[in-house]
Amino acid sequence: MRKKPPTVKKKAAEPSRRRQLEALKLESDRELVEHIRRRLALPIDKRTNFLRVRLPLPHGGSCL
Repeated sequence: MRKKPPTVKKKAAEPSRRRQLEALKLESDRELVEHIRRRLALPIDKRTNFLRVRLPLPHGGSCL
């Protein structure tokens, strides 16, 4: 009797790829949250726009 050639299962690779993409998305989201936390931990003058300069209190506001 002749043996059948082994079949390659393509469906098995798809869930693995899907899991990898989901893990990558979760990691990306986690990195974004950590980046925001690091920014918020900085003093206000360091985390605001670097072109903006805070003016002294009598005049108040900010200036470019």
